[in-house]
Amino acid sequence: MEGARPDLGRGCGVKQSFKQVLSRLEAWLERIGPAWSTLTLCAGAAVAAFGVYVVLKSIEGGPITTIAVINIPTECAIVAAPLILYSRRVIGLLARSRMQMQIMSQRLAAAAEEARESSQAKSAFLANMSHELRTPLNAILGFSEVMKDQHLGPVSNPRYLAYAADIHASGQHLLGIINDVLDLAKIESGKMSLDSASEFALMPALQSALGMLGGLGEKHGVTVLGEWSGEDVRLVAVERMVHQIVINLVGNAIKFTPEGGSVTLGGAAQPDGGYALTVRDTGVGMTTSEIANALIPFGQNRTRLAVRHEGTGLGLPLAKAMIELHGGRLTVESQPNRGTCVTLYFPPACIAPARERAAA
Repeated sequence: MEGARPDLGRGCGVKQSFKQVLSRLEAWLERIGPAWSTLTLCAGAAVAAFGVYVVLKSIEGGPITTIAVINIPTECAIVAAPLILYSRRVIGLLARSRMQMQIMSQRLAAAAEEARESSQAKSAFLANMSHELRTPLNAILGFSEVMKDQHLGPVSNPRYLAYAADIHASGQHLLGIINDVLDLAKIESGKMSLDSASEFALMPALQSALGMLGGLGEKHGVTVLGEWSGEDVRLVAVERMVHQIVINLVGNAIKFTPEGGSVTLGGAAQPDGGYALTVRDTGVGMTTSEIANALIPFGQNRTRLAVRHEGTGLGLPLAKAMIELHGGRLTVESQPNRGTCVTLYFPPACIAPARERAAA
């Protein structure tokens, strides 16, 4: 094998030299123009044809006639001229197309870099603004809670208590929006990680999320159900994110389900070893274009129920980003007036092995 390496190197060198010769010839033909390059190549073809004729006659031992000497180069030039002219035209078009492709590639690369920098700047701005807003908001929440719960003594005017409760509720709503924006900005900028991932039991987390949303269901007259297999499933994930995903999805389903409808949170093991959670509702549903819009950050569909509820359009995009951060995926199936089913798939890597669950 070692003895073959010099031959391989010489072969590569010959090939490279041949390419350089062709490149120089092509550049020279471009400089002299299409007419002169066609004449030059036709003359070369005629000389080559005459040379082949002479060699063949020498091998055969036959005489070289004057007619043949004249006719063979002439016929070769006549036949080769249109082919050479056409090929030169095609080569020129290909060269111009290649140059245009290079220019377009450079422009696309510049545009992609500009878009990346713009996205990073946007994410950094959102993250900084979220931090700046949360600092005074914590004071608003703290002081309004003190007044609402009358920690420093009774408040004589009951309207002040109502105002304090409204201030506290509005502050909590604003804090939830800021936290969503901050989490989405971190994920988009690549700063959100799974370093805090740990093993936890999934069913208690689901029950806790449904318990927090029971009041919202009663408020809108929507029945909230939990239907999942009784097996002890343990996830290896960031529990806070999973809890937030479930709350966002079930909360959205409740808001967009008419009174008397139902929302069902289900779960089942998958054949590949993963686990799937489903949030199914009997709400207004969505078209294909509305699903695509709902998955875009801040995208909101204008439905007859949307105007009744406040929101930023971050619930579904944030849930999708968080599940994808865990290596899973989120899918949406929906039809207008037939409800929506959102499926969260956790890959096998997020599922603790059975022996570890038994030990736990």
